Amino acid sequence: MLKFHESLVSAHHNYLVNQILSPGFLVGNPDSKDDFYFLADVVPPGESEPRIYCRFYDAEGKFVLGAEPKRILDNPLGCLWQSFPGGYRIVMPSGESLLNVQTESFANGFLTRIQGKLYDRGGKLRIESYYDAIQVHGELGLWLKEPFRKR
Repeated sequence: MLKFHESLVSAHHNYLVNQILSPGFLVGNPDSKDDFYFLADVVPPGESEPRIYCRFYDAEGKFVLGAEPKRILDNPLGCLWQSFPGGYRIVMPSGESLLNVQTESFANGFLTRIQGKLYDRGGKLRIESYYDAIQVHGELGLWLKEPFRKR
């Protein structure tokens, strides 16, 4: 059976997730102090940088990283933030890439592509790279039409 999802495509900025353009999405529980979550928040007009908030674990369920836009908050493994033109990546001390975020500029707006392999606290794969974007496994909590974190 085919499942259809409403696409809320923004005229300004979108993320590519599950082969759908969306102005923002949420996986997991950002209100918990220690649960997995990944929030790709809506980017307001006049800005182009993606707003990524996250807390994720490894395949064994060990805490790896907590981050928000432009900085790592909790980093028990000593991961590195590497900026590059149009985006950034978060890398393990071993050199393995955890998360890659890249934004492309088009005449009418911006598109952010995310890649990575992210696990929840139970060690379950929740997000993984799919071609040049990501695929969410399990429940996709929320498609966002307006900013989740209003700052």
